[in-house]
Amino acid sequence: MSKPLPRIEQALRAALSGPARHDVQQTVGWDDSQVSRFLSGGQGIVIDKLDALVGAVGFVLVTRRYLDAVATLGEVGMHCECARQGMGECGQVRR
Repeated sequence: MSKPLPRIEQALRAALSGPARHDVQQTVGWDDSQVSRFLSGGQGIVIDKLDALVGAVGFVLVTRRYLDAVATLGEVGMHCECARQGMGECGQVRR
């Protein structure tokens, strides 16, 4: 069984092989031969184009710390009226 592609790799391969190919190419300034070399592993991407390429396929880079904070807010409730009213966290047993 083959290992699944990482999500960004999968998105890049789909975008550079599909109808959005020319938009993505234009974003990074590549011609058809550069796209072909990139997809085959024969060419990389220069660092100043990395954000543009990732953004062109709909991804945004964020830190793990940011994701952890969002997950925590989702878990405890970012609109928790209990805590706002001084009654502790929602879902906690009050004694």
